[in-house]
Amino acid sequence: MGEKVLQLPRRRSLDVLRFAPSGRSFAIGASIVLLAAGLYALARGTSMFAVRSIQVEGASPALAVEVRAELRSFDGRSLVAVNGDAVEQRVDGLAAVRASVVDRSFPHTLRIRVLPELPVAVLRRGPESWLVSARGRVIATIPLRTRHDLPRIWLPTRTEIAKGAFLANEPGALAARSLAAFVGSGFSGRIAFVRALDGQITLGLHGGLEIRLGAPIDLPLKIAIARGILPTFALPRAGGPDYLDITVPERPVAGRNPQPSG
Repeated sequence: MGEKVLQLPRRRSLDVLRFAPSGRSFAIGASIVLLAAGLYALARGTSMFAVRSIQVEGASPALAVEVRAELRSFDGRSLVAVNGDAVEQRVDGLAAVRASVVDRSFPHTLRIRVLPELPVAVLRRGPESWLVSARGRVIATIPLRTRHDLPRIWLPTRTEIAKGAFLANEPGALAARSLAAFVGSGFSGRIAFVRALDGQITLGLHGGLEIRLGAPIDLPLKIAIARGILPTFALPRAGGPDYLDITVPERPVAGRNPQPSG
């Protein structure tokens, strides 16, 4: 039987013009783009979406008032034109604000969600008092003999302190940052003062006992050990120990400071 030569089917050429938009479709698309651009320009330049309300969430009433006052210059501006990063920068610059998130609620509301700074201690410099945050940031001045729920951090009289700034005094800043570990532990209310000396943290409790924590590492573990041991102690004035040393958590040591003779 002889061989038969087969012909391959011819490949059809692709008519690319068939997929190109028609002039009418192109004109409609261009019109939509121009209309959108016009509406955007209109929204930016008119009072259609002007800011008439600033809503603050996550802040105390006093802080909410402060945030609104800081953003008063945005009243009447178009929500479309408001720069969210610029708003956040203004809010985050407030001493009592740790971070913020800006959102737009059309047609007229600028919404600010605030994460406040967390006060952990009262700074004392002579007769002056300030609240300080867990990050070592100065939040506000406060009257003397207030906020008894917070421990004191005593600073040298020449220490520079400015509202909204971070403490330049490293021992004071270290003491404040160390207190972040006590938040939510139920232990903070027992602390009268905190001292950081040569990188070593010491807590002074109401009642006179000092707890030597050493370097600010493993603080949650050291707190748990202290909470377990303290109920077994009498107060120092009743013959109990003057100090509890948990510098080495595996070997807590309690004792009395030697009394000066003579």
